[in-house]
Amino acid sequence: MANEMQKTGGDVARSEAEETRDTGPTFRPATDIFEKDDVVTLTIDMPGVVPDSVDVSVENRSLTVRGTIEAPVPEGYRRIYAEYAPGTFERAFSLPDTIDADKIDATHRDGVLTLTLKKSEAAKPKQIKVKAA
Repeated sequence: MANEMQKTGGDVARSEAEETRDTGPTFRPATDIFEKDDVVTLTIDMPGVVPDSVDVSVENRSLTVRGTIEAPVPEGYRRIYAEYAPGTFERAFSLPDTIDADKIDATHRDGVLTLTLKKSEAAKPKQIKVKAA
């Protein structure tokens, strides 16, 4: 099942940033995928992102995750040098038909976004009772 989830948008993890003119760099966050009987769980590292700036959407079986980070300047100061820039974390995955897109839960804690993707009823294993003939 987890092998069926295909990533779109490149490498599994990349520390370099892709510079964009208007929004700052776009970071591809490291993601781990776990599976058990009826759910697939994704844990996505998004340091510096607050829950209110996270957007999770599904369109045409594509799961997209975006989160914006700010680089605040303390009041009364001006920035003279920065290695930490405002930007966006973004990652997209193709969902297999076995995932119920209406039953995706998202939680954010300590810079980690956790998505719980429930499998559809049709995808769950079924036990067939054998009757004596």
